[in-house]
Amino acid sequence: METLSGYSRRKLGIVTLFLLGGSVSFPIFPQDATSSNYPHIDANRLARDVFHTEIDAQIRDQSLWSYLELKEEGGEKKLFGVCQTEDGEIDRLQAVNGRELNPVQRQAEDWRIQKMLGHPDQMRQEQKNRHQDAVRERNLMEIFPDAFRFQYDGRQGSLIRLKFIPNPNFHPSGYAARVFHHMEGSLLVDGRQERLAQISGQLTSEVKFFGGLFGHLDKGGTFLVKQEDMGSGHWELTSMDIQMKGKALFFKTIAVREWETDTNFHEVPDDTTLQQAVALLRKDASVQEIRLK
Repeated sequence: METLSGYSRRKLGIVTLFLLGGSVSFPIFPQDATSSNYPHIDANRLARDVFHTEIDAQIRDQSLWSYLELKEEGGEKKLFGVCQTEDGEIDRLQAVNGRELNPVQRQAEDWRIQKMLGHPDQMRQEQKNRHQDAVRERNLMEIFPDAFRFQYDGRQGSLIRLKFIPNPNFHPSGYAARVFHHMEGSLLVDGRQERLAQISGQLTSEVKFFGGLFGHLDKGGTFLVKQEDMGSGHWELTSMDIQMKGKALFFKTIAVREWETDTNFHEVPDDTTLQQAVALLRKDASVQEIRLK
């Protein structure tokens, strides 16, 4: 049974959540001609099975991990150490633009983390927000196979490539789902495990919110999200690149540039405490500083 304390990283549904939430404030179809050239591949059925597996994995896999997160913030590339616990996630800045932190920066990180630990109510609220995000992501993944038509598009190494285009018969009920009518792209699928290794795409037309009154996203915005098998069937998001432009409420310009790469995953014990996570990140930061010298 899923619990609020169970940890769940953001998954592939976050692409649409990011567009509508963070920054801006399945019938089976007949195979098309491309798929019919490969009668052993039912592209729509495969896509449905893959998204079902992704949803099931997100609910059942509550393992905890530490990893390195490299992301772009304010024109700088910042490297964070991250450690998950049942009580929340702790991150620690380790380097900026490939340079180790100076003593003042390290002290500032110590102060920031201790201040965060001193406000357990805030951490519990963040956990609650993550749980709610996970539920919304699963809801989006549940309707994804209905929102698009899929066709076989060859192979990329051991992975199966599927193209997707909007299903004209799909009638979305929420604003997030309505973005699906403006998207097309491709999936890379691990057919053996029925897991989604990559999703990429773009907005093929302008996305308007409340007829444009509450803003819009420009045509041509792109996204790319990757995940990999960490072993024993556990998959983690390893790369995300989102570029969007538009207008928000009151004509505020939207310029979304979300770039992130996650590496060096290590599973941590289920009973890891927040203080133990802090100690682990300090140790890892020391090792990282030696590597940067």
